[in-house]
Amino acid sequence: MTLFPATQAILDRRADDDVSEVAWQWESMAAEAVLRHGGSADAEALLPLFVSAPAAHEALVPVFARHGDRRLAERLLEATVDGGRLREDVPSGVLHAVGRLGYTPATSLLWEHVDGLYEVSRDACLGLLHLPCEDLRGAIAEALEKHEGSALFPEFLPVLAPKTEDPAWLERLFAWGENHASVDCNGGLILGIALHGGPARAAFARLLWDVRWEACGSGTGSALWTYAGTRVLGLGLPELYADLRARLRDGADPDAQRGALRSFITLLRLRCADVWTGVEAAEVQPESCDALYSVLFTSTADDGDTLTELADRVFDGDGSLSDEVFHLEAALRAAAVHEWALRPATSR
Repeated sequence: MTLFPATQAILDRRADDDVSEVAWQWESMAAEAVLRHGGSADAEALLPLFVSAPAAHEALVPVFARHGDRRLAERLLEATVDGGRLREDVPSGVLHAVGRLGYTPATSLLWEHVDGLYEVSRDACLGLLHLPCEDLRGAIAEALEKHEGSALFPEFLPVLAPKTEDPAWLERLFAWGENHASVDCNGGLILGIALHGGPARAAFARLLWDVRWEACGSGTGSALWTYAGTRVLGLGLPELYADLRARLRDGADPDAQRGALRSFITLLRLRCADVWTGVEAAEVQPESCDALYSVLFTSTADDGDTLTELADRVFDGDGSLSDEVFHLEAALRAAAVHEWALRPATSR
């Protein structure tokens, strides 16, 4: 069995008698490499290490979620659940992982954790998102109605709204976020709206550019779920950039212009980092980094601004924000080079 080099490095470090404790920063770095480039053999090889000390190896959970299978999910639950509940020393990401792997026997277990603490509830909801949940349709609708209109609630419960198969929840989720929900608790509403698919595109565009939603707020954590929503809906950054430029040409007030441009910059930052959202529906192949670079940073003969020129004009002397765009251009170039390096050589 051939393992990805980062997987072997993790195992070797643990086997080294001279290494009593591996820094979590190092293991999380190695695990991210496995997440991006590993496979099922790596998930299998790392499972015993995780089971031996779940809290110490939390960084491995996404590897299981992405590269495991239902048999691995079954073994993972057998080792981490006691009395129908996740053991206290087990990272809640296990709930997300077993759901993402399509392990339907875990459905009731995940539902029991939806009302748990923040991370537990989040991971239970994200796990259920990947399961059919036919027997939970009524319970999900009842739970949503119980919290509808609240400022604070189990934040990721709304991602389950499409499971009810009631299309009215699209407008209800939007109204909830527009009029009641705290911006500290709207990540699940944003993703839940996107998960309604094509009919949600107009509503999603409205919330994306509306500063009141703070949909790309890094401090609230909503930015990641907004980015996931763009991927679910197939809203590529070139399309969003064209939309942004049109909105800026329409003469929105300066604060709205700056807010919209900040939102786009945040999405670009997440694209450059190629973040993993854990949402399978968001894993559509995005535009290539070289194509995106051409759209954003290559001057054209028409009157279209590059992102750098747009930022200089809209931010009007705010050097820190213009500098961020400068650094993102460099990051996007580096990402494009990395993508080219990973592409298989083509015969000539």
